Amino acid sequence: MGKMFNKNGTLYIPISESLRLPKDKVIEAEGKAVITQAYCQHGHSLMSDIKINDQHGLNFIYTDQESKKEAAIVISAVVGDRTKVNLDKTVFDKNEIVKILCPACRNELPVLFLCECGAPIYLIYLDKRTNPRHAQSFCSRIGCTKASRLRFSQEALTEFKDRYSF
Repeated sequence: MGKMFNKNGTLYIPISESLRLPKDKVIEAEGKAVITQAYCQHGHSLMSDIKINDQHGLNFIYTDQESKKEAAIVISAVVGDRTKVNLDKTVFDKNEIVKILCPACRNELPVLFLCECGAPIYLIYLDKRTNPRHAQSFCSRIGCTKASRLRFSQEALTEFKDRYSF
């Protein structure tokens, strides 16, 4: 087991200097990284038959905090693209924080940490082994610049580490 705290006594967060992408899970299309496989923490595929910008999207269930309304949402599998399709046309208010569920098992996805806007940043995995080094993350606040926009977990962890001076 590696070290848990650095020499100053703060939590050690290992972050790679470069991203090592699994070639069978991410492809390059028009100069952008595109996710080809994604899973919830229980190994259910999140890939959708619905295409956004000629690529298969990722399927989720969004619910409000009280679980009174929900919608099937497909987001772009292109890293950094915020395009999404609301299949149910359920309206969520701007700045509303939603829970994000796997459409197969309906379990809430794991939370990586809180976004700078205060909402949970959810995590999805690029392999069934739930390796966080091969993961994507996105914010759950409607309208946040990081909402419905995939980011590599290592990028998000670097931002977290820098923000909190670890």
